[in-house]
Amino acid sequence: MANPNDTSKPARSRRDRPKGSAAPPSATIPVANTAPTPPLTLEDAIENERTLLLQVRAMLHCLYEVLLYADDDDSIMHAEIAHTAARLIDDSCVRLDSVNLHPLFEAIRQGGSGAPREDDPDLACDRPYQVREPMPVYLA
Repeated sequence: MANPNDTSKPARSRRDRPKGSAAPPSATIPVANTAPTPPLTLEDAIENERTLLLQVRAMLHCLYEVLLYADDDDSIMHAEIAHTAARLIDDSCVRLDSVNLHPLFEAIRQGGSGAPREDDPDLACDRPYQVREPMPVYLA
């Protein structure tokens, strides 16, 4: 302290830190709320997982931006991998959106057990709310 009337505190070094106030390193890093509320319904469980996937997607997007401007020779390749993973997670989150799953939830609520009965027609018929894999279309 240059001036005896100065009221600022002197800077402490790491060795002068009191032993009782040492916090673990993980406590100083801000972390998003990773403990979702316990789900009460299937919709809540899917929405909780969707929220976590969106947080991972955001982290991958940040990683992509950082790797684009890194000095490493392979950083562009790693950035593209992070970008692809973020895009795949984004596609998964769109499919898990409650708006897209609402017809399936309603079918379950109306008593559809999901198991075919003997008097039901075969599975190839066009029933409402039937889940099918998307048919790829190849353009020549």
